[in-house]
Parts: sequence; C-alpha cells; structure tokens
Amino acid sequence: MTGGALALQDIRVGGPSRTILQIDRLEIPAGDFVGIVGTNGAGKSTLLKVCAGLIRPASGSAKLDGNDLLRLSGWRRCSLRQRIGYIPQSAEYNADLPFTVREVVSMGRTSVRPLLARLNAEDHAVVCRWIEALGLSARRDQTFRSLSGGEQQKVLIARAMAQDPRVLMLDEPCASLDFHWRHQISEIVERLHRQTGVTVLLVSHDTSVLPPTCRRILLLADGRLLGDGGPEAILTPQMLARAYGGDLVASTIGGRRHVLGVRPDGGS
Repeated sequence: MTGGALALQDIRVGGPSRTILQIDRLEIPAGDFVGIVGTNGAGKSTLLKVCAGLIRPASGSAKLDGNDLLRLSGWRRCSLRQRIGYIPQSAEYNADLPFTVREVVSMGRTSVRPLLARLNAEDHAVVCRWIEALGLSARRDQTFRSLSGGEQQKVLIARAMAQDPRVLMLDEPCASLDFHWRHQISEIVERLHRQTGVTVLLVSHDTSVLPPTCRRILLLADGRLLGDGGPEAILTPQMLARAYGGDLVASTIGGRRHVLGVRPDGGS
C-alpha cells in the first residue's frame, strides 16, 4: 500500500465568536499511527472530519498525498475520499438498519466502484476476505443490528478496509465497549496497521486503547493542538494537567499508557 500522507495548514473551524478548531500546521507521514486525545469538546472529532474532507473549514488546506480535499471539484474530491476509511462514533450511524454483515461490508467496496456499477467477482472476493480477516465468517448472514457493539465495530472496520484505504480514521471505536472488546478492537487496529501499512488516526478518551505501535499522540484542548509527540512526552502529569486539569499521571502497563487520577493525599 502506498500513500496516506496528510497535511493541514492554517485550519480554522468555527464562527466569529467561537473557535472549534484551529490548527496552524500538522503533517502526518504515510504509515504513521497517530492517537488523538483530549477532553470532551476539545476538537478531536472535528479534526478527524477535517482530515477526512467531511468538514469544510473557514480557512486553510487539508491535503491527502498533496491533493487538497477542500479545493478539488466534487467528483475528484469524492474519488480521493474513497481512499479514506472513516468510522464515525456509534451515535452517528444507524445501527438498526436491517442489512446483513455481508451487505454492510459490501458497502465499502461499492464506494470505490463507478456509479451504479455492480460488484464483480474480484469485489466479492475482497468483501469475503475482509469478513474472514475480521473473524466474522460465522456472522456474515446475520443482520448488523443483531450483533453486539464489539461485533458491529468489527463489521465497520471490515467495511472500511474493503475500500483499500490509504488512511483509516476511527472516532472513539471503543466507546461503550467492555474491557474485552476494547482490548480486541485495539489489537485488530494494531494488526491492520502492521500488516497493511495503512496510516491510522484513532480518537479515544481512553489512552489505554492506543496500542504500543502508536508512537505519536496529538493532545487537544479548546480546539487547539496542545502537544504533539511520543507517549513519554505527551502523557506526562504536566501536559495532562494543562489539558484536563487536576492531578493525573500516566502508567505503562503491558506497553499501554493508562491515565489515572491521583487523590490529594497522593494515592491513586
């Protein structure tokens, strides 16, 4: 897989009285695994949508492999966005639609085919391959709405990967999932990054979801980039206090960084 480099310049989202997101400069090389963390309302989801070309900012440029998603014609922008596998928060998709697992994953393949074109044998093979790769073969004919939250996330990841994306963007993929599923979804994303070389942007409140291969973290606060670097530089008590307030500390367990609250008496 080639490509997948992102570059943002002079991005501003918001109105005259409120700035939702302001990024002066941000470059993400192809193949990076980037975690995006911060408080509610920090601008994490907005940043992801700008990178995906889903939000048009008031100013600035958002480029994928040198092509500005915000300046291209409608057809060319749509063609370029086909190389972005975007998985929204659970609140942004309708989990009650009566599609089967196979049909949902096929939607990812349909998005890269010409308008009204039927899927061919190669497309169906790609769909089956990703259903199998995500361990969904036994569920392929079940409806999406009949699955657990963790299984639904696996289906959405399979749908995104069926596009053969250069960039995989996930917005809180482990929200509302139990420990077992959080760990499993995190491992799946890590494996896909390692095996395919796809650029990964993962938004999460829970830093323990970020796997050891995530060596770069963007810390947002009030719509601005507060920190950009490795876990050791970003997940420090000083940086966390600036973003979240209070006394916080990050502890590494099994290669994952867990952010913990600290009581006034020094206990956790």
